[in-house]
Amino acid sequence: MKHGLIITVLIFSYYLSGQDSSSTHDKKIDQLRSDLGMGEGEEFDNSAYSQLVKRLDSLGIVDEQLEDGFDWGGGKVGFEVYLKNNIDRLLSDFKLAPVPSDSLKKENIELPADKRANAQKDLIEVEQEVEPVKDLVVVKASTKKDKKRKKKERTSGKSMLSGLRIGSGLGKPLVMGATFAEHASYVETVFSIRTPLGVGIGPVFTSIGYESSNYSFEAPVDTVSSYFGKGSGLVLFFDISKIIKIGGAKIGKYFMLGMPTYDHGSGFVSGYDLTMFLGSLPLSLSVSSRINTMSLDTGGSTYWLSASAGIGVDIR
Repeated sequence: MKHGLIITVLIFSYYLSGQDSSSTHDKKIDQLRSDLGMGEGEEFDNSAYSQLVKRLDSLGIVDEQLEDGFDWGGGKVGFEVYLKNNIDRLLSDFKLAPVPSDSLKKENIELPADKRANAQKDLIEVEQEVEPVKDLVVVKASTKKDKKRKKKERTSGKSMLSGLRIGSGLGKPLVMGATFAEHASYVETVFSIRTPLGVGIGPVFTSIGYESSNYSFEAPVDTVSSYFGKGSGLVLFFDISKIIKIGGAKIGKYFMLGMPTYDHGSGFVSGYDLTMFLGSLPLSLSVSSRINTMSLDTGGSTYWLSASAGIGVDIR
């Protein structure tokens, strides 16, 4: 059931990203194919991705959404969603770009014989003193090897573990449902792992992770049951840092969703994480919030809202 929720969320995200199939959008896509030198109806695959990156590089445009590459950016699905969201800007950038000099055509004008003779008579030989050129600099044209080397330098900065985070922290329930309303709550420990395994859908990268947290609700009297246990399981992390750009690259913004197994039942958990990176160090501070809903084995259901803070190891 847990894996079914994960697959459902991914399919739902892909479905939402593919709704626009209007004729206007198709015309814009055809125009983009023409600007990139692609054939009619040609698919936007890895080759088209590379061609678009080269074209933007030639215009001096750096698009952070393309930094992860074709495969890490969601493959063909992620690339199509990117084109859908950015087609107007791309066409505008290409339209404002200067026309290459080799596209200019030379036109020969033939003059009548009598006019050619008059034109030759009017020619005046002009002597001009040519001064030596100073500060002459030879510019070496980029070769294919140079381009491959530069591309390798751009991509070699990230490892296969880039995006991995292992963190822990302490939290405290702030709001509780009716079942726990009279119970005393205590500080709880939290442990989480966010892996780099996932798929990018447009500007949102969805990755798989694991999270566990303790809970403790002590009953006010002996006749009422107390609840001390732990909830754990697989979760999905949605990186929305490219959508919410407050704080820039120094703060990671994540939404999470999962179906943990509790010692006293089952349920859902959702929440958000704010990760503050400590300069170039592989460390970060985090502030998190979680909403837990649990169906009790003894019958009934309840919930609690908690907040936590912690520290983690990040590989970027």
